[in-house]
Amino acid sequence: MEKLNHKNNPQPEVSLNEISQFKTNFINNCEQIIGIETCDKWLKNIEVFSQTANEIIVSAPSKLNRDWINREFFAKKSFINSLKDFYPKLIKISAIFIANQSDKNLDLPSSNPQNLNDGNKVINLSKHDNIFAYGTELNPKFTFQNFISTKHNKIALSMAKIVGGCVDAPQLFDDKIPLFIHGNVGMGKTHLGQAIAWSIKENNSRKKVVYLSAEKFMFHFVQSIRNNDVMLFKEKMRSIDVLIVDDVQFIAGKDSTQQEFMNCFNSLVEDNKQVVLICDRCPTALENIDEKLKSRITGGMIINFKSADFADRVAILKGKASQMGLEIADEIINFIAQNLKGSNRDLEGALKKLYAEKMFGDQEITISTAKNILANYFKSNSAIGINIDKIQKIVADFYNIKIAELSAKNRSKNIANARQIAMFLCKKLTSESLKNIGDKFGKNHATVIHSVKIITEFESTDSKIANEIKQIEEKLGV
Repeated sequence: MEKLNHKNNPQPEVSLNEISQFKTNFINNCEQIIGIETCDKWLKNIEVFSQTANEIIVSAPSKLNRDWINREFFAKKSFINSLKDFYPKLIKISAIFIANQSDKNLDLPSSNPQNLNDGNKVINLSKHDNIFAYGTELNPKFTFQNFISTKHNKIALSMAKIVGGCVDAPQLFDDKIPLFIHGNVGMGKTHLGQAIAWSIKENNSRKKVVYLSAEKFMFHFVQSIRNNDVMLFKEKMRSIDVLIVDDVQFIAGKDSTQQEFMNCFNSLVEDNKQVVLICDRCPTALENIDEKLKSRITGGMIINFKSADFADRVAILKGKASQMGLEIADEIINFIAQNLKGSNRDLEGALKKLYAEKMFGDQEITISTAKNILANYFKSNSAIGINIDKIQKIVADFYNIKIAELSAKNRSKNIANARQIAMFLCKKLTSESLKNIGDKFGKNHATVIHSVKIITEFESTDSKIANEIKQIEEKLGV
């Protein structure tokens, strides 16, 4: 596993009894740290994916469970320090989620690797016959036809169609260049990645297309180490024509997986194969990623899914409503778009809620009923419940300064930096005017504009600033 096998030598086989005993001890140790009730709720159904003296990786039963465990326990220094009482050499602990873990034995046959280059020997495991070997099942709805094009995703969609072979590529793209798509959760990145796979399969069924998560790549790599067939794993991955990897951020800090991923990445690019990477942040904001791999990524085409504005949200709502067969008045669409400023997924969820109420609750959908039906959506949305005062408090707490210092004339670097980030977040997460934001900080609107511009640039180029903003947004509940 990670940090144990940099030369691809197989690890000693670990018996099921040893794994079971380790899990029992681990759970008992966690109970002493976070309590039996909390442990029973969140850690009871985990499995031990890998353990070494320095690193423990557990497999969670769902993405929700994984995210909660990582955020509330494993990412906190106090939790890790407490675990060190039981595991003195522990450096890192993380939770992962592997969809359809029951398919872990559905590998290509361990026969002669030379057969992998013979198209007739490739085994497609998907019921849709579109995935080669290690892939994840594609969602039939995630096609270009069902993808709603708006201003905020136009460039990403255009590049995806070029990669998917839907449109003629300009001369610049005669050679396959890596495509890196990044943006916040729920913006449609996964939809676009899977649409590329569907399109390539439709246009050229003989191409071997693999769509999988970074976690699943790591899972199969570790399995190959345990089974002493690393070379077969390498041969399989390098025989791919198109590799699409989602949630790339999950290989951060996992040295061996990164090294193998980079080797695979380099081999495919050098052979003019197509690689598409999908991530929740830009390459420069990725931490604990090998600089060589980061440099290789930035050498391709980087596309940012920008946040949807009001017009985009209206277009998304109308498109989704049409797909659902839901007739909804423009004034209600505009009302939702104005008040729900979350992700595309949030917008779709709101429409499904209205659809259910209309179909099964026999309610006529008006602005008044929509407001009541979607009350919980609006409360959880960043535009509701987040105001300038709350942002100032969270930012001040984060940087360990007083709230009053954000509006003082203090120009020290740490205060000025915190002030600019706070102004940036006020503009991004509230509907307040530039003047109102400036007044709250004792500044004019021009200062707010300057701060927003500066931090917007830093967010794309400075990984430290980008990570700090992400942490603050998490504290705000965004």
